[in-house]
Amino acid sequence: MRHRVQRRVVLSVIALCDAFCYLVKMNMKLEKSKPDHPLLVTAAVIIENGKVLITKRPADKKYPGFWEFPGGKVDPGESPQEALTREIHEELDVLAKVEGIFDVVYHCYDWGAVLILAYLCTIAKGTIRNLEVAEHCWACPEELPEFEILPADQPIIRQLLSRKV
Repeated sequence: MRHRVQRRVVLSVIALCDAFCYLVKMNMKLEKSKPDHPLLVTAAVIIENGKVLITKRPADKKYPGFWEFPGGKVDPGESPQEALTREIHEELDVLAKVEGIFDVVYHCYDWGAVLILAYLCTIAKGTIRNLEVAEHCWACPEELPEFEILPADQPIIRQLLSRKV
């Protein structure tokens, strides 16, 4: 019974994400000033040897010095997977393989809402270089609460800890 409920929830989330992606692909202009339209962003949950990759935001961005999961905004015409692959390459100069959805997070900041699609990913090719991030770190999931992580990424950490990945 529990698996049926979880499956329905996952299918509902996927349908919601597909619908939102369709709107983005149709190049509909979502007004940033409207709080009822969240900014669609992606995040990569990359786990290697039991450690999770996090990146530190540079000084010239909102929330400078905060740690986050790598990723970024979905541009019009892009799928979330395409956006995540592009963002990882721009930020870290590696080719990421985007796998399944890990978590979906809706968070309201004072400037507006974000809808985060967090995907499990692997590094398919390349060596990490800090191009658009201040630094990167591989941390055990249990260590993540010690970092100053963006508020919107906190639920992803809770998922990592509860799944014991």
